[in-house]
Amino acid sequence: MKNLILILLFTLTTTNCDKIKETPLLLPAAAEPSSKMHNDRGIKYFHEGKYLDALIAFTQARVADGTAGEIYFNLGLMQHMKGNQEKTKNLFKQARQFANGNKKILESKLIEKHLAP
Repeated sequence: MKNLILILLFTLTTTNCDKIKETPLLLPAAAEPSSKMHNDRGIKYFHEGKYLDALIAFTQARVADGTAGEIYFNLGLMQHMKGNQEKTKNLFKQARQFANGNKKILESKLIEKHLAP
């Protein structure tokens, strides 16, 4: 019985280690105002569990400013949650391309997981 409990505990520990929990990123204060407004709304929807609304808001943010790495990260996060691996990978590549030194993007474990060879 003791061995069964240890095996169960080990299994639960290793399965939780694979899960990488990241949340959407804010745009810098100097970002394009319309883009920032849509991105902020997307983050609000994300935290409320309204993921389709969040995806729409992040897409609107990208239309307003297609050069913000944070927006591509947020869109990639939404695609990751939907299980769209190819879209996730492409969006995370763009997030890194437009990261502009943002360490949250450049050091993201989630991006690393998707872009690893």
